[in-house]
Amino acid sequence: MYFRGALTLHALRLEIGDEAFFETLRTYTATYHDGNAAIDDFIAVAEESSGQDLDAFFNAWLFTEDLPPIPAMGLEE
Repeated sequence: MYFRGALTLHALRLEIGDEAFFETLRTYTATYHDGNAAIDDFIAVAEESSGQDLDAFFNAWLFTEDLPPIPAMGLEE
């Protein structure tokens, strides 16, 4: 089963917070609903919506073979 995409979105939401995450989704779908988009387009929208440099995040989650540690919401170490 392929689950990396869903985990990446979950991790992104935890990384940038709900407000920026949902703004990313709204902006991305509004911008590209009638056309084609690449992963770089999604990354640019996420960075713009969050005001953060997300290069390290997306490199770890999308462009490496090994899966990063899976974030757990609401759990403390």
